[in-house]
Amino acid sequence: MPYPLLRLMLAWAAALGLGWAPVWAGTPTMPQPLVLGDGNTRLELAGQVPAWLESGSRASVEEVANTPQAFTPAEALTRHALYSGNTLWLHLRIVRAAGNTAQWTLNVPAPYVDSVTLYQRPDGKTWTAQTAGDTLAQAHWSQRGLYPEFTLDLPSGAPQDVYLRVRNFKPLSLPVRLAATPLRESQRQLESVGLGLVIGTLLTLVALSVLRHHEHQNPLDLSAAWYGLLVAMSVAQVNGVLNALLWTAWPTWADYANSILPLVTVGTSLLFVRKLYALSTHFHRYDKPLVLIAWGTLGAVVGYVLLGRDIADHLGTAALLAATTVGLLVTVMSWRGGSVIGTWLMLAYVPQCVCLMWLMAEAFGLVPPQWEIRYFMSLSVALSVPTLMYALSRATHDRKEVALRADQLPTQDALTGLLTAQAFQSHVEAAYQRAIDTREPVALVLVSVINLERIRTTMGDTTAEQCMLRAVIKLHRILRDVDPAARMGAERFAMVLEGVNSRQALTERLVKLVASGLIPLQGLEPEVTLQFQAACVLLHDNPVPPERVLENLSGVLAGISPRTRRPIRFLEPEPTLAAPLAFAPELA
Repeated sequence: MPYPLLRLMLAWAAALGLGWAPVWAGTPTMPQPLVLGDGNTRLELAGQVPAWLESGSRASVEEVANTPQAFTPAEALTRHALYSGNTLWLHLRIVRAAGNTAQWTLNVPAPYVDSVTLYQRPDGKTWTAQTAGDTLAQAHWSQRGLYPEFTLDLPSGAPQDVYLRVRNFKPLSLPVRLAATPLRESQRQLESVGLGLVIGTLLTLVALSVLRHHEHQNPLDLSAAWYGLLVAMSVAQVNGVLNALLWTAWPTWADYANSILPLVTVGTSLLFVRKLYALSTHFHRYDKPLVLIAWGTLGAVVGYVLLGRDIADHLGTAALLAATTVGLLVTVMSWRGGSVIGTWLMLAYVPQCVCLMWLMAEAFGLVPPQWEIRYFMSLSVALSVPTLMYALSRATHDRKEVALRADQLPTQDALTGLLTAQAFQSHVEAAYQRAIDTREPVALVLVSVINLERIRTTMGDTTAEQCMLRAVIKLHRILRDVDPAARMGAERFAMVLEGVNSRQALTERLVKLVASGLIPLQGLEPEVTLQFQAACVLLHDNPVPPERVLENLSGVLAGISPRTRRPIRFLEPEPTLAAPLAFAPELA
């Protein structure tokens, strides 16, 4: 064969080989069509999806569409190795069933994704783009919302290729959902109502803490308000609420807030828990490590300014894991130490730790990704606010109660908390005046525990004081909040009962008191019962002056035998004699 001809054939073969090289390099991966119809109103992307991780960010959609061999099958929720310099492309083929007239949408329930662009060709010729993501101002989103959402323009019965371009600063698994517009509206309303309830409740608790600080002047209440506000902002940020409503014109801050706000919230929560539990006193060995981790978590925020985004994000993730673990350990120690609210705090912190561990396992590919974990994480973090505020309110209430009892010592009995005899006298005078002026039904009762002295003699002063306190508890069962009561002596009590208009009604209430006293007191051996006797007067029927009514009732009690079967007696009106008729001389 002549040499020029041979050279020409070799050149032709080389050109032919180069032309078919892309085909030989890889068989184009065509996605399975996603059929959207009336019987299928929603669909979440699953199974194998063609994906291409571009090493840069310069490819246009035309170039991507003309290079199908670049795509390889991957699981729908694969964690793609994204960073700030590469781009993920997903290829979807969607078919709207013939005769289906519903409008369809595609959404990516990931408020933290940097940028998502949907490319489609409604006319089969020109590519149209819709873009959303937290690095873009909401004004540039194709549809404003909590996370990227796009409208699908699909011809009926004809397959259409759709491409998703995704950019993010760190690895990401991308959930993709398709839904008919009416169903999607219902989903949006449900999400809005749920998030509104959670965030609204948190803000209400913040306002409650501010009011408690105004009332009790406890600095911890302001700390609780600040912590509740941070949790509310973090929950709103993680779920895209702040990006949609507050940071609409600051996309850079909206992007960084997803990483910064959780760090600030978790670090603040550790400092708040430290103050609440008084760890420096009860667990001094763990106090310094906790303080270091708390401030280290807060300090990790500075990494986003001084270090690169990738390094700062790794440091922040480690700080979140350490802080959450330490918070759980402190809660367990307090629970084992006998904390009255330890169980509730365990219910708040254990779900947080479980959700965080799941997210960490997702990052290492140990468990399948679940985008719904974001909602569980938000709910568990939100639940920690009312539990911690409940703990604070318990501590504040106990301290306030002690201070209040100290302030009320001049008017209240130190042992029972009832009024003193002097303070009770003013209530008797007021009741008497109402009975005279307006005929308001009021009853005055003097109660005696007749076997208390015998209990003191046989079982000691401590047991007698316990019996006295239990007698007060039984008295409160027949008292209302508006009924004043007082301790009148070692074993006597007095009560003003409002609204009692007959002897029968008063007797029925006192019978319950007498019967409850005959039930043996728990925890005392041998069995001990309380024997009540009562002397009563209805001031509207028998208006005895207040300066001698208690003395008269004491006389009634003194006349009741210890073995009587009638332990309830009434003060009878004093008998009156008819006035003598004066002699009139003119009648003689």
